[in-house]
Amino acid sequence: MKIVLIYRHRREGGYSLEELFHSIAGELRKHVEVIEYETGTRWAMLRDVWRLRKMRADIYHVTGDINYLVMLLPHEKTVLTVHDIGHYLFGLRGFKRWIYKQLWLKWPIGVARAVTAVSRETRDNIVKHLAIASERIKVIENCHSPLFKPVAHTFNAACPVILQVGVKPYKNVPRLFEALKGIKCRLVLVGQLDGDITQKIAECRVNYVNHANLTHEDLYRQYVNCDIVSFVSTGEGFGMAMIEAQARGRPLITSKVSPMREVADNGACLVDPKDVSQIRDGILRIITDSDYRDQLVEKGLQNVGRYSPPAISGLYLDLYRCIA
Repeated sequence: MKIVLIYRHRREGGYSLEELFHSIAGELRKHVEVIEYETGTRWAMLRDVWRLRKMRADIYHVTGDINYLVMLLPHEKTVLTVHDIGHYLFGLRGFKRWIYKQLWLKWPIGVARAVTAVSRETRDNIVKHLAIASERIKVIENCHSPLFKPVAHTFNAACPVILQVGVKPYKNVPRLFEALKGIKCRLVLVGQLDGDITQKIAECRVNYVNHANLTHEDLYRQYVNCDIVSFVSTGEGFGMAMIEAQARGRPLITSKVSPMREVADNGACLVDPKDVSQIRDGILRIITDSDYRDQLVEKGLQNVGRYSPPAISGLYLDLYRCIA
């Protein structure tokens, strides 16, 4: 069986989807032939379609973001993975929103042979907001990279390093600043800061460093060097940072809303993302209570086993075989 995993055009700082499926590809190659194909810009779309069709694959898997490509591939052989529909729900208005809904979501989902969603939350949002039948969508969650393995680390209770991956509005960073006010720590922010966030940091006087456009290896090192991972988002399609933290053996604080509470399970301190006092109390408990901290790490390591590359690639392989 020949599988083609189709990736969006590479962009600086945007690598998460590709790294995810590169890990899956490594496991799939133990069983089937796998080609990883990176598309060009949208202006080169017809050239990409011509090249892809020439491969005469058994399965064409559009791995995310470039959903519209599904409509130009052999529908009976095409799998589409949807990571979230947040851009449609919160990022667009008017005619652009309608176009995006049709070209990126409804039409590709409608014609693909199989559609997967990376969480029940994403599936439920597709069903609710796009009027797609739930039986059309199979939930296959994300996996962590094989790079993410537990390594012993001495927790710095005097001044812990707190890692926050992502700074978009739904990442809830301003409330995190409020929660950290007066706590001796160093916050590591990964993502391009805007003026509002910078002003909020100044108001709360949080000690921080900022990194943008990190490579996958650079991001991995941030997990190695941190003491706590914070991921108190108000909403997510999945939330890779949670399983990366757990796989690395770092205590995690995240939101007790879907999909975070299901993904993290009992391997995290769960808080109301809109309650600053809960976020603060959770962080302080992780810092001061070593037994609780160790329990979070242990339960996180147990939980993350279900997100290993072999486990997730096996689910995709079963789907491919069913189609082929």
